[in-house]
Amino acid sequence: MSANSINSISEFLLHAGTEYQIFDLGRRLVPTDSQTFLEIENGSAYAPFPRQQHAWFGVVFWSKNASTQHYIWFVKLPLDEQGLVIAAAKNHFLEIIVDALGQSVAEDTKNAQTLPDNPYSFVPNQSQLAQFNALVKRTLNQPLSEEAQKVEAYIQAPQLVDWQQISMQNVADFVYRLSMHPRRDALEHAIETNTSLYSDVFLNSLMEMSESVSLSEGLLAAYLNEIDCRDDINLAALRGTSEGTFNLTINTKLLSLLKSDKSLRLDILSVIAARHFEQMEPLLLSAFLEQAAKVDEKDDHQGALFAGFFSDLVQIPKLRRQVLTLLHSKANSNILSNAFQQLFEQARK
Repeated sequence: MSANSINSISEFLLHAGTEYQIFDLGRRLVPTDSQTFLEIENGSAYAPFPRQQHAWFGVVFWSKNASTQHYIWFVKLPLDEQGLVIAAAKNHFLEIIVDALGQSVAEDTKNAQTLPDNPYSFVPNQSQLAQFNALVKRTLNQPLSEEAQKVEAYIQAPQLVDWQQISMQNVADFVYRLSMHPRRDALEHAIETNTSLYSDVFLNSLMEMSESVSLSEGLLAAYLNEIDCRDDINLAALRGTSEGTFNLTINTKLLSLLKSDKSLRLDILSVIAARHFEQMEPLLLSAFLEQAAKVDEKDDHQGALFAGFFSDLVQIPKLRRQVLTLLHSKANSNILSNAFQQLFEQARK
């Protein structure tokens, strides 16, 4: 097999005799079907969840003859201004993996997971890796570890179980199987009504691990309440209330938050941009960018912070038209108009 004879990562994996499953690790952690991934990597479809001008993927593959051994690549592919994968970068990555591996993937060797240093590989942070592992186990119907049962025991009787023996991976495994749990309603009710009984560390981990999982109405309400029930904003709760579709309750909460000085912080705005883009109808989008402009001005970023958020959001396919419409709107507030004017001036330089 040579780099000149294949045109995609998908084609390489098929020629190498593997089965594979793709996961999007951009703004949400979700399985991606093989045809969609092929279209994205070939530049015929937009990356649906871009961040930092890249599409982020976890590629899980295994030999057809040795299905118990799974390999993982974490790959980030740069995107052009429209959000399409840059062909030259993808082809460069293909050259790297073909030169390094040839046909060895199908031979079930350790070489399959060991790639040379390259600009397209990345290592997920601890939180994302725990969620990724949990989603892979669920998607590939792998057995749940007995350790995850400690989470269930702690939720039912927090006074009897040592939460410090529960790992982040245990929590992620539990969260990603909760929708299929035979006692789901009882466990969710326990969480909704007993949040004050749990360790803050455990509760924050539980909410954070939920950021790519659809929540029941009751759990969502409980998590939303945790966002600002104390003096400081709870970032774990803000992340955990992310949903894959528009939700009026979340949208209303975010609008309220963005009207408060509590949200004049880079970390809060970063979580909203990364995890709550689905809620950004025109009113919320405008409120968000106004706060970004205020933080930019307050911290003296000279337009760089605002420009960063703008370029990040405009690359999301669902938001692109909306962001560009707002850019040229005559109804923007003074601070937003000034921020856009500064953006135009920077673009001319």
